[in-house]
Amino acid sequence: MSLHSMSKFDSSKMYAFKPFVFIKHHVVGPEKPKARSGHRVVCDERNLYSYGGFNPSITANDPDMRNDQNWSISRPLFKEIWKFNFVTKTWKRLPCQKIMPNELASNAIVLKGVTLIIHGGTGVPFGDNCNNNVYLYNVNGGEMKIIPAEGELPSPQYGQAVICHGPYLYTVGGTTGVEYTCDIHRLNMQTQVWESVYICGGRDQCEPKGRYRHEIAFDGRIIYVLGGGTASEAFNLEDIPAFDTLAKKWKTLCTQGDSENYPAPRRCHGLVQYVDEITGSTLAVISGGYNGSQVFNDVWRLDLNNLKWTCLRTCLLPQPAYFHSIALTPVGQMFTFGGIVKEENEVARTDKVHSVWLTIPKLSEICWEALNFYYPHIKVKPQSYLLRIGIPSKFVQRLEDTH
Repeated sequence: MSLHSMSKFDSSKMYAFKPFVFIKHHVVGPEKPKARSGHRVVCDERNLYSYGGFNPSITANDPDMRNDQNWSISRPLFKEIWKFNFVTKTWKRLPCQKIMPNELASNAIVLKGVTLIIHGGTGVPFGDNCNNNVYLYNVNGGEMKIIPAEGELPSPQYGQAVICHGPYLYTVGGTTGVEYTCDIHRLNMQTQVWESVYICGGRDQCEPKGRYRHEIAFDGRIIYVLGGGTASEAFNLEDIPAFDTLAKKWKTLCTQGDSENYPAPRRCHGLVQYVDEITGSTLAVISGGYNGSQVFNDVWRLDLNNLKWTCLRTCLLPQPAYFHSIALTPVGQMFTFGGIVKEENEVARTDKVHSVWLTIPKLSEICWEALNFYYPHIKVKPQSYLLRIGIPSKFVQRLEDTH
């Protein structure tokens, strides 16, 4: 059997690689997560993983959720972890519900290898119940466990941001629903001991205001705090707080605008970062967000080497969105899922998946994308057959858990 026989070639539909242009992914199959906000997503080279979320509009009588025992207990929060495969375009709900916490909105998560690291979060009403545990979830095996951490634990909060560096998990900021902080703690994942790195108490004029739903970038030493806010304000992105993890000091960095323009102040936006292979610069990309009255659909890139902002003018979210979540694949494709979107004069939660290429990947990645475009049935073929006809194993392995 040849590739040509898998699918009839339609010459009227030609593949074209389009960087900086969002495309919608049409989900295959009946199983998919409901529209949500306040969730978090991460991704690897094969899948997008979505954790938790919130939707008060879904009733107990919703036909899709009526027989879902987990939903009847957790609603309006989703006690769920979902996986979206980039090739098959299928969603799959992963096992985990027994040990998942009940605080499932505005958590902070990061993917390290095959381990999803989850920290913080709130139940409803927001702030009444918050979490300061760290949970580890194996995305392949489906096991979840709590780290029995000791030491100087951060307060139970939500809306914080986290990064992993060496053996440490750093957490920055967050809110109890009443108080907002920009304190920094870190957990030694090997010793399972928390320590306070910096508690803001007014002893340094560079200490930033407390905030939640900010995002952070990291260059190996400096933590850059981008945006965020409180229930009543959003912080600017022109002068950004930065924390030196070696000196353990805060400083304020003045950024350069794009033709004297800067991204508007915002909270509840998304952020990814990557290293430009040509220049070696670490680049942070933010998208969407909210300032209390306006919902944004713009995408901006900050070069951490020279602190210059660039507005990606042709790269706009399909709809203005906030409380959405975004993640970047290892090869430079950014995915966005869910959130609160603005349609004309109304806002609603969405279940849509979109992606955009932020970099020009290797030619093999473009060829793989084109192959799936022209021969969509390739994903149902046995792995042995795909290898036999010459498809590299690294691409075949992206279908490893779909057969």
